[in-house]
Amino acid sequence: MLINLKGSKWKKMRSQLTPSFTSGKLRTMEHLIDICCNNMSDFLNDNIKSGNCKVFFLHFINNFITFTMFILFSENGFKPYELEMKDFFGKFTLDVIATCAFGVESNSLTDVTGGFASRVSKFATLSITKRLSLYIIILFLPGLARFVPLSFFNMKVIYFLANVIKEAKSYRMSTGQKRNDFLQLLLDSESNPDNKNENKQNEDSLTEPQIVAQSVLFLIAGFETSSTLLTFTCYELAINQEIQIKLREEICSILDRYNGKCTYEAMQEMTFLDMVLGETLRMHPPVAQLERVCTQDYMIPDSNLILQKGTAVQIPVIGLHYDPEYYPDPYKFDPNRFSAEEKASRHHYVYLPFGTGPRNCIGLRFALMSTKRGMVHLLKNFSIELSNRTTVPYIYSKHSMFLKAQNGIWLSFNKLNTS
Repeated sequence: MLINLKGSKWKKMRSQLTPSFTSGKLRTMEHLIDICCNNMSDFLNDNIKSGNCKVFFLHFINNFITFTMFILFSENGFKPYELEMKDFFGKFTLDVIATCAFGVESNSLTDVTGGFASRVSKFATLSITKRLSLYIIILFLPGLARFVPLSFFNMKVIYFLANVIKEAKSYRMSTGQKRNDFLQLLLDSESNPDNKNENKQNEDSLTEPQIVAQSVLFLIAGFETSSTLLTFTCYELAINQEIQIKLREEICSILDRYNGKCTYEAMQEMTFLDMVLGETLRMHPPVAQLERVCTQDYMIPDSNLILQKGTAVQIPVIGLHYDPEYYPDPYKFDPNRFSAEEKASRHHYVYLPFGTGPRNCIGLRFALMSTKRGMVHLLKNFSIELSNRTTVPYIYSKHSMFLKAQNGIWLSFNKLNTS
């Protein structure tokens, strides 16, 4: 995978994959994402409506049995629908990635049979024995890692995905079918005659194992990044209702100018949405730290400490994001920190939700695009409120390599009167 490569091998692979994430290529996937967004809205609508006819009360009056049905109404006559955000957005994100990366319609939100979503969502699930063995080797026997195959991912899921990708590739090659998705971009890179002629001697064209590996990476990185960002954005909007209202007003006013269509141009105008997502990523980055390796000796300023070439450096993302020197009152959710003026006044490297430099997250633009479109569909149709089941402030889970709430984030969605 790209994240495991170093030096010239990483540079070559990165240059091969980067064209897959240009604005032009991403725009070809917009309609696929919108289909998933519409399915998400339909799912919420169906559950909000069905939730109104499930409460019954039995009472007695003068020896007569009277059945009384109580229907709980909100302002528009519908009962809010409560659900756990990481699970909900995890399924939505898997739908997006399944169709954009693999050409698979997974229907995760409505599939109760344990299909694609059920299997793929366990990619980071390891047995206690396997997890303990990994940590023992890494902490106490690091030299052994060179000879023992290690993985923090569930290999059964990896093999399952590999088969899905190989079958999709075989089907497209035999039928000539093409789709505007990530897998097709990789296949085109593999099969493009110009690429093969140009790279014949230096073997720069993508191989099938490389295509499989990068597709799996696309799912893993995209799943956690997008679902985490969506979860905590809704969490903050539920707590900060005035910001939710302001953001909804921006979304609706811009969509009105584009005849209700969520076009690329409309999304570019939603600057407050960008600010909200930026502040969410500051307070709730997907990962707590990054690792980089020194490529040359470096003396830390104002000290005698030298980091030697080859030294691994752990970068505390959370520490930087909550440093009051750069972010005054850091525990306050304030999207104004990410206005153009505020961003220009800060050092670039104190904001690292996707890393930075040449090894930043290659899929960050896709993650932001799918997240933004998901939020637009949600806020134009639903209001979001905090559930009593959610702990505020939440506690980080100790059993995840990614940042998530220990007891989940439970929120309620209520249908807006958009007539």
